[in-house]
Order: sequence, then C-alpha cells, then structure tokens
Amino acid sequence: MSLLSITGYDLVRSIKAGCIRLEHNRDEVDQLNVFPVPDGDTGTNMYLTLLSAVKEGEKNNSESLGKAAKAISMGSLMGARGNSGVILSQIFRGFAKVLDGKEVANAVDLAAALRSGADTSYKAVMKPVEGTILTVIREISKACEREAQSESDILAVLLAGVQEGYRTLEKTPSMLPILREAGVVDAGGRGLLFFLEGVIEGLAADKEIQLDSYKEKAVSARQEKIRDDIVLDFQYCTEMLIKGENLQPEDIKDHLRPLGDSMLVVGEEEIVKVHIHSNHPGKVLETALQFGQLSDIKINNMLEEVHENRNNLEQYSKPAFSKKIGLVAVGAGDGIISILESLGVDSVVQGGQSMNPSTEDLLNACKDVPAPNVIILPNNKNIIMAAEQVKELCDKQVAILPTRSVMEAIAALIAYDPDGELQEIMTAMQDEMQKITYAEVTHAVRDSGVSGLDIEAGNVIGLINGKISNKGNSEEEVVLALLQEMIHEDSELITFLYGNGLKEAEAKAFQEKIMEIYPQCEVEMHFGGQPHYSYFISVE
Repeated sequence: MSLLSITGYDLVRSIKAGCIRLEHNRDEVDQLNVFPVPDGDTGTNMYLTLLSAVKEGEKNNSESLGKAAKAISMGSLMGARGNSGVILSQIFRGFAKVLDGKEVANAVDLAAALRSGADTSYKAVMKPVEGTILTVIREISKACEREAQSESDILAVLLAGVQEGYRTLEKTPSMLPILREAGVVDAGGRGLLFFLEGVIEGLAADKEIQLDSYKEKAVSARQEKIRDDIVLDFQYCTEMLIKGENLQPEDIKDHLRPLGDSMLVVGEEEIVKVHIHSNHPGKVLETALQFGQLSDIKINNMLEEVHENRNNLEQYSKPAFSKKIGLVAVGAGDGIISILESLGVDSVVQGGQSMNPSTEDLLNACKDVPAPNVIILPNNKNIIMAAEQVKELCDKQVAILPTRSVMEAIAALIAYDPDGELQEIMTAMQDEMQKITYAEVTHAVRDSGVSGLDIEAGNVIGLINGKISNKGNSEEEVVLALLQEMIHEDSELITFLYGNGLKEAEAKAFQEKIMEIYPQCEVEMHFGGQPHYSYFISVE
C-alpha cells in the first residue's frame, strides 16, 4: 500500500510523532554538543521548539493542509529556542510557503516544500556554515526532489531523503574542523533526522502501512514504534521554574510522570524548568513544591485556546510610553538581574546557559516595555537568532544588539540613552561593548578535544570571547592564565562577577590577590549569582 497524498490532519499527526521520536532521543543529541561547557543543549532546544509547533498544529488539525502547515510554522517560530530551534522554525516557514492554499499534497509537493524549507533556513542565517543542520536539510530536500521525479509514494520519497541525510551527517566532521577535532557529527543534523524518522513512522502508522517493505531504502535500522496516543489527552499546559538546592531533574521527572504527558524537566542543581500537559495542574504544583520554591508559573487551558485567532497574537493595548527607547536583556542570577536593572534594563528575561528563552518569551518582554522602540541584549550567542525573529513579530521598532555575554551588555549600557535616537544609541552601545575583552570560567561537563586541549569532565576551563583558551585544576589557576592573556599595557579596569557557587569572602580575597598582581588596574568584584559559571570577567 502506497501513500500518495496527505491532509492537514496527517501533517499535524506526523509532526507530533516526530516530536515524540526526538523526545526519546534528545539526550543523545545533547551529548553531541561540541563544547564541554554547560550550554543550551541542541536536542532540548529542538524538542521545545517542536512542542510549540505541535501545540499550534493541534488547534488546526481539522483545517486544510495549508492552514495546518502555517499554524505549525507560527508555533515553531514562537517557541524557537537556541540557534537549532530558530533554524528548525525557518525550515517550517519555507515548508508552509509551498503548501499555502493546498488542501492536500503529493510527493512532488512535499519535496518542493522541503526544498523551500532548506532555502529559507539558509537565508535566515547571516553566515551559513557547511557541516551543520543547514547542509543536512539541503541534501535531504535535494534527494527527495530526485526521488519524487520517478516515485509517487510519499514514504519512499521521504525515506530517500533520510538516507541521504545520514550520508551527509557522516560527512559533517570533514566539512567542519571543530566537529572533526571533537570526534562528533553535527548535533542539529542528528536531531533533524530523528525528527524526520518519527514523521515517517507517524504517517505509516496512521495509514496502517507496514514500513518493513521500505527497509532497503532506510539507513536507520532502528524502527521504534511511536506512541499511539497522538491525540491531545490533557487540558492544561503547566510550566514553572523550581529553585532549590541539590535538585535532581530525573527525580522530579519520576514524581511528575503519572500526572500527564509532553513532559520536559531540564536544569541543574539550583534551578529546574518544568513543562507538562496535565488535567490536574494543582497536583503538579503541589508535587513540584516538594523540591523547592516555584516561580514563573504558567497554566494555560489548551481547550480554550483552540478558539483563539492567531492573527491577534501581536495585538495588545498600547501603554502610555514613558520613554523613546526601552531595553530587554537575558540574564540568570540575582546579582546579574539587579545590575542590569540598575543600568536601565526594563525587563530581564530569565535564561542563558542551559536554559535558552524562546522567541515568544522575548516578544512578550518587548510588549511590556513602556517604549515604542526596544533594544534586545541576548547576552548569549545561542539566543541571538531567536531574538532576531522578534523584529518580525512585534509592532514596535525592535533592534538586536548582538551581545554574547552579560559583560558585553554591562559595557554597552554605559552608552544607553532612553530618549536618544535608536540608530545613534545602537552605534554608541556597539562601540562601548567592543572596548572590552570578556572571559568565562566554568567546569567541563564532558570529555572533549577542543582548541588543541585534551579536556576531561570536571576540569576547570576558561573561555575568552567565547572560545576555550585553557584548562586547569582550580578556578584561581584558570583565572590567572586568562588575565595573563587578556591584559595589555593599556588595560585599566578588570571586572569580575562571581557565581552562586562561590562565597563572598573567597571572592573578595581573590580580588585582593588580583590587585597585588595588577596594581596598574582597577579591580572590581561583584556578586552575579549566575549558575554554572564561577566567574564572568571583563578587561577594559
């Protein structure tokens, strides 16, 4: 039995099946991250993006294929997290363009839609890099187009694309030196293939087609049976942050598992983010309270949302603007949030390493700012692309200052003028952030070979301007090595933000030592409270 066409219902069901497939394998994708630093994990970011896409798709699964595809595209854009999530949202965006206005699609249509998705994602990236998810989706789409010229069976066409995708994935280390050095394939490409495998399985399951007859065309020998409960069974989407000490995400997950589905529990010992669909949100909150304090609680009735019109998403009552330019910044840690707010930031979106905020999080923050113009400071290279999407979604004038660290943001805010001209202020802030060199000190979370260093899990590592520079056995050893590389004869100011794993007394004692070593520089030490990173440092 062949699959010759799909409807909007088929598409939504298959996308959810792909999301489930990725959910089952996201830890494997996360482990492919090149850098050993605790950062936003690719598999988790892609999974969160897909969850948002599925949520919007399920509201429109009785609509035409074109409308369902558009809903999925919008959902993925609003939920996009990290670079991989944004790229995935752009694939859906191009995909939906080709399917716009269609009731059903055949193999040729789907191949063209995938090619459009690949082209759109390439255009969305300022400097596309080969050997990434971009390369994988491009080669998948080309293979699907070739197969569709002689094959009308949608499953056969998609399997041909997956087969070429795996061949391309195996080549990514030869395309990208950093992958070759780390000995891994591209994480985004691997996550994409897990997702597409689930899509194929979802289409086959819905049509009661046996995939056994296609095995000779599939590269992956693992044909996991997807869950049959593709229909949304739980009414309330419940999200929160749990803050405490010695938190164990897996333990929390075990306690919440009986209460619902579509569960995501991610984080570290001090803070954990929870997402779950449940019919009893009160029980979810009570269970979570056993582990620590709750914040950022969101409970949405998904059945009520079925009747909402997505076209009204960006509509809101305009506030009485109190200034011309407002600020949104991303940050984590009580000290960092206080510093950013003291420097004029109107809204600090919780997030950073290991917890990338979504496009929708940033959009909502921009809406709340009492100004017609808003500058977003992402403060992390993996959040910049998500921030860029806000410019299209917000009816305010939004500009993105591409800060990769909170230290760059602090430097840039010196030039902030709430009543100035947007482009002039952006230029001035850019000039200020370029005056500093920034560094970060953390612990390696996995064994890795990066920048010529043989790094083992647990090593203290130092990064300068986002690139791993050295490793050591203690924070002090690594900081001193970083400063030796960063400081030059014109350096005047060294600023430290110490994290939540350090005590004030030891931070102040270390400050005294730095002042003795570099008497020509002013040395400032402030509490940042950031997770994962012992020190954020800047030299000006």
